[in-house]
Amino acid sequence: MRFPAPALITAALASALSPAGAAPRDDDFLEAREVVVTAPSVDGTVRTTAHGVSVITAADIARSTATSVGDLLGREANLNLQSYFGSDKRATVDIRGMGQTASSNVLVLVDGERLNENDLSGADLSVVPLSQIERIEIVRGGGAVRYGSGAVGGVINIITRRARTGPAVFDVLGRAGSYQTGEARLNAAGSMGAWAGNLTASAFDTNGYRQNSFVTARDVSAELRWLPKRETGLVDAYLRAAHHHDESGLPGPVSASAFAGSEAQRRASSFPNDYGSTTDQRVTAGGTVDLGNAGRFMLQTTFRDRENPFTIGFNPAIPPDMQRSLIESKRVDLSARYSIGTIAFGLPQTFDVGIDARRADYSRSENGENVVGSSSRRTGELRNYGLWAGTTLSATSALAINAGLRGDWSDTSEQTQNYTSGGCQNITTIVLVDVDPGPGVVLVPTPVIQQVGCTDAYRTVASRQNNARNRGAEFGLTWQATPRLTTFAGLTRNFRNPNVDELLLASADLRGQTGTTLEAGIRVSVSETFESSLTLFEMRIENEILFGRDPTTGLAVNRNADSPTRRTGLELEVRWRLHPTVTLRGSLGLVNARFETTDAAVPLVPRTTGSADLIWSPREWLRTSFSARYVGSRYDGNDPTNSLYPKLPSYAVCDLAVRVPQGNWLWSAVAANLFDEVYSTVGYSATYYPMPGRSFYFEGRYRF
Repeated sequence: MRFPAPALITAALASALSPAGAAPRDDDFLEAREVVVTAPSVDGTVRTTAHGVSVITAADIARSTATSVGDLLGREANLNLQSYFGSDKRATVDIRGMGQTASSNVLVLVDGERLNENDLSGADLSVVPLSQIERIEIVRGGGAVRYGSGAVGGVINIITRRARTGPAVFDVLGRAGSYQTGEARLNAAGSMGAWAGNLTASAFDTNGYRQNSFVTARDVSAELRWLPKRETGLVDAYLRAAHHHDESGLPGPVSASAFAGSEAQRRASSFPNDYGSTTDQRVTAGGTVDLGNAGRFMLQTTFRDRENPFTIGFNPAIPPDMQRSLIESKRVDLSARYSIGTIAFGLPQTFDVGIDARRADYSRSENGENVVGSSSRRTGELRNYGLWAGTTLSATSALAINAGLRGDWSDTSEQTQNYTSGGCQNITTIVLVDVDPGPGVVLVPTPVIQQVGCTDAYRTVASRQNNARNRGAEFGLTWQATPRLTTFAGLTRNFRNPNVDELLLASADLRGQTGTTLEAGIRVSVSETFESSLTLFEMRIENEILFGRDPTTGLAVNRNADSPTRRTGLELEVRWRLHPTVTLRGSLGLVNARFETTDAAVPLVPRTTGSADLIWSPREWLRTSFSARYVGSRYDGNDPTNSLYPKLPSYAVCDLAVRVPQGNWLWSAVAANLFDEVYSTVGYSATYYPMPGRSFYFEGRYRF
C-alpha cells in the first residue's frame, strides 16, 4: 500500500488557505444533508432518526472522484464494495458485514422502488446513471418495518432527479478513458403549465480491464408528471418508464499465482467466451393526495420485466445453443401509504400506516432450449403482502420516540422440470425371423415391441412450496441535548425469506432467517463547519441463510447456519470545512462478524474499512478532489472455518479528480487507482477477481 508523501498534503493545505481567488462558501455543506425520507423521523431530518444514517447529495457526487455508483457507495462507513470486474455490472454493496449474502441482505431502492431481484443476482446498480442521482440515503440496520424482507444490513435508497416545473434544461455529457471506455448521455427536462417532463438517454461502452470484461449498455428513461394547483388536494401524479439493455463478458477468476504475477496474467480471462446480457424494463405510476388536516395519501405501482440470457463455462465441443441459459422475471409491486401529522401538547406527532404487495414469476432455463435429455427449467412464483404501521412522537421538545410494527405474508412455490421424451405407447407387432443358422430358411413369428406417440416436453421432477409469516418491529429514541448534540438508540427486528434461487437448491429444512439489531450513537455539530457522528451496533441473526455443505447429505446447498451469527462494530463519520476552499471528509467502519459456536469469522467481511477525502477549490475555475479508501483483509468466500484458504489481502486505493467549470461547461479529469494498487474485492477457493489498475477518464458536460 502506497500513499502520497506528507509534504505534498502539507503543501496543498498551505496553498488552499491562500485568500486570493478563493471559491465561494459551500452553503450546502451541512444544510442539504438534513432531510431524510427513508427512515422514520419526527421532524423529517437526520437528527431525529434512531439509526446510523448517511446522506450523499448531488453536490457530494459532483465533488467526489467516484466514476460509478458502487464506487461512490463503497466510501461510506461500513459499506464494502464487492465487485467482480470493476464496474457497476455485477457489483454489490455490503452493509455491516453480511458477506457473500449481501445481495439478499441489503435492500436497494430507486425512488422507493425495490431494485433487488427475486433471485441471487441482487440489485443491478448499472441501471442507475450516476449523473442523474439527486441524493442517496443510507439507513444502516433499519427498514424492516417499512420495506420488509431483505432489509437486514440496511437500506440504500437512490433518489433520482424528478421532473419539475420551470424553464427547459438540457444536459449533455461525454466521457472517454482507459480500456476504450466511452459514454454519452443526454438529459432534457422542462414543463408546460402544470405538466413537467424529463427524458434521459445514454450509451456506455468499455472493453474493461480484463480480457472479455467488456460492457455495452444502452438506457432510456422518461417521466411525465402532473403538478396541479395545490387547492385541488392532488400534489402530483406521475408516470415513469425506463428501458435498460446491456451485454457484458464474464472473464471468470484468476489463480493465486496469476493474481500475484504480471499485469498480463491478471488481465487474462479464464473464460474468454462466457457472456451475459440483460434487458430490464420498468414502468411506474403513482401520485400523492394532500388531504390537509386529514393527512396525506400516497400510492405507487411498478411493473418490471427482466431477461438475462448467459453462457458460463463455454465448451467449444458442445453446440453453443445447448450451453445457453436464460433467466426471465416479471414482477408487479404495489404500495400505499397514509400519513398524518398533528400537534399535541405543542409538539409534532406523526402517524403512518402502509400496505404493500408484490407478485413475481421467475424462470431459469439451462443447457439450451428444448434439447431432449439436456435442457432443464426451474420456475417459481412469489406472492408477498405486508401491512405496517409506525409513529414518531415528541415526548418533549428534546426527546422523540419512534415505533413500528409489520406483519408480512409470503408464499413461494417452485418446480424443476427436465425436457424429456414421454407419453409413449407400446405397440406389439409380429415379424417373421429366420432362426435357421444353416443355409436353409426357417421363419418363426416373433413379437416386437415398438414405442409410438412419444412427445417431447418439460416434465416436473421436483417441486417445493414455502409459506412464511414474519414480523418486523422497530423502536427508537432520539434526544437533542442541545441544538448541536443529538444522541439516539434503536432496536430493530428484521427478517429475510429465502429467494427463488435458494429454494431451488436447498436443504430439506431450509427456513427464513430472523434477527435483531441494537444500535446507539451520537451526532455532533460543533460549528457551522464541522459535523461528526458515531454509531455502535450489535446484530444477531438466527438461522442465517448461507451456501454450504449439508451435514446430512454432504451436498453443497443453501442452508441455515448451524449457529447464530453475531456482528458488532461501529461507524464514525467526520466532515470538516477547514476553510471556504478546503473540506475534509473521513469515515471509519469496524465490524466483527462471527459464528457464535465456532467463533469463526464470516467470510468476505473485512474487519476495518475507511476512507478520506480532501476537497480543495483554490480558484473559481478550479476544483480538485483527492480520496483514499482502505479495506482490511478478509477470509475467502468459501472458507467458513477460516482454515481452508489464504485470506484476501488488504488494499488501499487512491483517486484524484480535477474539475474546471467554464460558463455552461464543466471539464473533468479523473485518475482512478492513482498508485496502481493490485487488489481483489472478492475471492473464492483461492481464486481472485483482479480490479482495474491505474486508469484515466476525461469528461465534458454542458448544461443550458
